[in-house]
Amino acid sequence: MKKRRIVIAAAICLLLTGCTSLSLTSPDVLTPPKPEGSQREIRDLITNSVGSNYEMVYPESGDYNSSVIFSNLDNDDDDEAIALYTCDKESVRILVADIKDGHYTLLAEGSVHASKISTVEIASFGNETKDILISYPGSSTTLHSLSILPTGGGKQTDMINACASHVVGDFNGDGTDDLVTVALADADNLATARLYIGSGGSLEEQSSCEISSDTKEYLNISFGKVCDEISGAIVDAVDVQGKISTQILCYDYNQRSLINPLYVNDGFDKTKRSAAVSSADIDRDGIIEIPLCETMDYSADEDESTVCDRINWSNYEYTQASFSAKQSAILCDKLGFLLNLSPEHADIVTARYTGENSMSVYLWEYKRSTAERTTKLLTVKRYPKDSFNSDTVLEAVAAENNSYVYTYVIDTEEGYYGYTDDEVKNNIVLIEEPTDGDPQK
Repeated sequence: MKKRRIVIAAAICLLLTGCTSLSLTSPDVLTPPKPEGSQREIRDLITNSVGSNYEMVYPESGDYNSSVIFSNLDNDDDDEAIALYTCDKESVRILVADIKDGHYTLLAEGSVHASKISTVEIASFGNETKDILISYPGSSTTLHSLSILPTGGGKQTDMINACASHVVGDFNGDGTDDLVTVALADADNLATARLYIGSGGSLEEQSSCEISSDTKEYLNISFGKVCDEISGAIVDAVDVQGKISTQILCYDYNQRSLINPLYVNDGFDKTKRSAAVSSADIDRDGIIEIPLCETMDYSADEDESTVCDRINWSNYEYTQASFSAKQSAILCDKLGFLLNLSPEHADIVTARYTGENSMSVYLWEYKRSTAERTTKLLTVKRYPKDSFNSDTVLEAVAAENNSYVYTYVIDTEEGYYGYTDDEVKNNIVLIEEPTDGDPQK
């Protein structure tokens, strides 16, 4: 059976502010569609170059999913245009057009030997103008190739079969973008991350570091702040046992090289989890939290399969080589939701699957020096949306998505540990399975 993946994207930063349904469909184009006249001018440029026998090409994933992308590449007052098209379905051509006197004119051209484009990214690899990074399928299903097209002049740079995944960001703090590629281990090579430093629109390999050799697949790789002082790439990956773990790729200014501190210090073992939950900035402070998962408290005579997991969203303290918990949540991956825990509930509750489509929260307290599950505080149920009837279901609705309606019953309101309606509705977060072709897969 196909393993269910739960990818909690950056949108999870709304965790602390209210009910959120997280969708994993491709993001919207970052710039609004241009008027039809602009589109027509770009197509006229293509026709003037190759004739009318061509087809437009759409990136399969990423932030830009249009065949004509408008972006300000030279920091002036106007957007340049990037057009993707093919004449033979064996190669994709890239046309870049600049706007002068109100009309688009050819600025640069390039091509890649591929029938499709995976992603298009805009970066600044040391040029005064921005560069276009094209990702496209490589020689095998586990590899993709990269090509850089400078927009301010210069030769297109191809990095054939470069990596299994990649990320762009300013790793060394020099104010320009760099590129990190990650590879999987094979019979001849270790799993390796490589740092390429941008200079004048080209990239040169500066350093590399090892990645856990049992990495089988990269789920999610994103650039951001690891802590207040350090920025880097957070890498969520699946190992050969099907477990998810997180590693960090950042720049060591003393060694002047790329390092993987969680791998070197064996800290990534603490990040291993069965649920495929990705790292995310959950509180909008600019620092990415890593989900440390553990089974919630239970007694020796209980069936462990009924016990829910707890997520401790944690920051990695680079200088201390340790984790500090930021926020906790009950993870009900079987039912497709999280329930954030308030500070009052964080250390005194546990949770159980109480049926095929229900979960209950209980107090976990000591009786005669023995910790045990006691008072039921809250029950959450899931109903198929197409058969849900609010007239016959007496529970209150907490949240809903396209597939399900989630209801709740507050089982007790006694004492300081009792739930309120607002605590339930504001702390439930719905999660969805990724669809085929999702860029996170």
